[in-house]
Amino acid sequence: MPAYEPRAIKGIGVTYATSPMGADHTAGYTIAPEIAGVGGKVDPLSSEGKAELSLTFQAATAFIDSTGYCLFIAFPILDIPKGWEGMAESVAGVTGLNITGADVIDIGKEVLKMERLFNERAGFTDADDRPPEFMRYEKLPPHDEKWTVTDQELDQVYAWVHNGSKA
Repeated sequence: MPAYEPRAIKGIGVTYATSPMGADHTAGYTIAPEIAGVGGKVDPLSSEGKAELSLTFQAATAFIDSTGYCLFIAFPILDIPKGWEGMAESVAGVTGLNITGADVIDIGKEVLKMERLFNERAGFTDADDRPPEFMRYEKLPPHDEKWTVTDQELDQVYAWVHNGSKA
């Protein structure tokens, strides 16, 4: 797993476990709010709400990646209220799509859905969305953190793919 330790930064751990492309910190960079305080601030040691946080960041990243924009655009637009709107407006101008900033996450989720379905057809299952087992019992110094996100929480990240509703 690249860049960050999932036991100490739970949101990026959820991204590592569930991203359709595998453990890639750029697939849903929850480091922004968990460590850098960009786009808000969340406790990296808490597992509460991290499935939803990861999915939102994965969807935003999928949208950004699909547009050809560099992922680094996310840092400034997370803290600029009209940032997503401006990005969506530029994409609409180039593509002719009728989209706004409010559509970005839903479009990203559709991209993720296609990626997820591809992986499932290749034989991957929810069982593949798990961190290494040792992280559940081996403590990480200096906070002695273990992986505390449950399998059920990990499964919620993509449950909407099959039940038809939006996460």
